[in-house]
Amino acid sequence: MALHHELLQLARFLANREPKHPRQVSLRRALSTAYYALFHALIAEASSVLAPPLPGNLRPQIGRVFAHADMKTVCAGFSQGKIASLSNTTRALITPPIRQELSSVALAFVDLYDSRHSADYDTLATPFSKTDVMTKMQEVEQSFKRLGNCSPGVIDANRLKRLNPPLPI
Repeated sequence: MALHHELLQLARFLANREPKHPRQVSLRRALSTAYYALFHALIAEASSVLAPPLPGNLRPQIGRVFAHADMKTVCAGFSQGKIASLSNTTRALITPPIRQELSSVALAFVDLYDSRHSADYDTLATPFSKTDVMTKMQEVEQSFKRLGNCSPGVIDANRLKRLNPPLPI
């Protein structure tokens, strides 16, 4: 099972481990883990487009370069259908217009990024409800499905090949 699916499974476990009176720590950790599930799903999708399958360790290495704040910035642009504010390198990989499915995934990521930040760092925040946390997990699940509907075609593979010719193996 892929890491992002395992993370979402763990998030559900954490949210449901105390059925009658869930503790805030469990709900916060569940929300944070759900965010990481979507973060890793986006990394997996991008890495599969940006890197060839061989050598086998290249995709995980590329996955390490993704940064949370940068991904939020890109997703904020995608969620609004605006790519003009993105870097030249990122814009060169995109075939406009941005598909509605991808825009929805990007919006969910931005929302989860903010929620995770609150869950992890804002201990004075309004307590999280189990219903809210479960709704966020449903957004992640829906985002997984939407990503599946977008692939391939999110990034123009022909344009990518022109920018980065295949390496001799």
